[in-house]
Amino acid sequence: MKTEIDLNIYTNIALESSLKLIKDYSKKPFEEAIPIPSALNHSIEFYNHEQSKIFNQEWICIARCDEIPTSGDYITHEIAGTPVLVVRQESGDIKGFINACAHRFTCLVKEESGHAFAFTCPNHAWTYGIDGQLNHAPFMDLKSDFDVKENSLELIHIETWEGFIYVTLSQKPSKKVSDSLDAFQKNIVGQYEMGSYKTVIRESMSWNTNWKNLIENFTESYHVPIAHPKTFAKHKKRIKDYECGEDSNHYCYHLAPQESENGPGAAHPKNTNLKGKWRRTMVDFCIFPNHLVTLMPDYLWWVSVMPKGVDQFKATWGVALPLEVINDIAEKDYESWLKDMISYMNTANEEDRALVEGLYKGSQSSRLPRGTYHPIEKNLWQFMRYISKMTG
Repeated sequence: MKTEIDLNIYTNIALESSLKLIKDYSKKPFEEAIPIPSALNHSIEFYNHEQSKIFNQEWICIARCDEIPTSGDYITHEIAGTPVLVVRQESGDIKGFINACAHRFTCLVKEESGHAFAFTCPNHAWTYGIDGQLNHAPFMDLKSDFDVKENSLELIHIETWEGFIYVTLSQKPSKKVSDSLDAFQKNIVGQYEMGSYKTVIRESMSWNTNWKNLIENFTESYHVPIAHPKTFAKHKKRIKDYECGEDSNHYCYHLAPQESENGPGAAHPKNTNLKGKWRRTMVDFCIFPNHLVTLMPDYLWWVSVMPKGVDQFKATWGVALPLEVINDIAEKDYESWLKDMISYMNTANEEDRALVEGLYKGSQSSRLPRGTYHPIEKNLWQFMRYISKMTG
């Protein structure tokens, strides 16, 4: 991980210059736009600024709701260096907390997921209920003014949307996720009813590249026919048929219909929600800043990207299926299907990893041409404008 400023002045440009660069770049209309300045993917100063202005303020997707179905089920995550704990409550609601004891801030839960009736600090055995309330603090009766009710875990805001869990570290979120995505949900993704899809795979990966490189890679499909010969290219979607969505400050997407209404990538015969072209249409989208989804009539693939340094990120990814698809697989050989699906997605990830790590290496130079966008790379321009808006 890059921790020190190297000798390349261009890749370690001062923050003020970085902000001016992206502001100037993002002002151009898409027809005149050029790619996001490479310096912004290498500058430690700009990376720290992103952590403060984006990941400490925005709604961040971390998981699917059905990954914690039962009271006491939990998932942990780390956002901009802050450990968080998300727990299913007895009421069925989901609560989020800073994953740190209220005593002297020891991290409570080290496991990435699990089930608990209570959470006990490994340092001094302060014990909290799944609702975050302090239940027991050994020997604190020796402190006359100590009140257990005033020493609960720190709550954080939680919201769910279409089966996904979002958290924010902001104490006063500017806008609800559902409000920001209302038009997108009503006009595009709502008909897929992905909130009812069931999670069947959850994995993680760490790559040596800037987090924005993966966002850009995922949100354009110009590379698919060339870079994914073993996986996505087999669906044979035509580049000329890709359609980018409307401009938004909160998301970007593109649509890609496939030729056949049958087989992989198409709606199951028992699917009665999707009509017409939507029965064979893929929606690739990004909910800014870090939530990526490939939504198909017969499955969805999601990725949550979390920066771990200017030149490294960790991503959690998963696959979820409609019930009618799961029922069909269960009647055959589910374990065999699951093994093949994990292998397929790992192959696709490795195909992309070679691209984005290579892009990061190539973009370190201070002597690069100006670059350009293909017409179906409009989403990259939208993402650049989002970064400019949030950091400016």
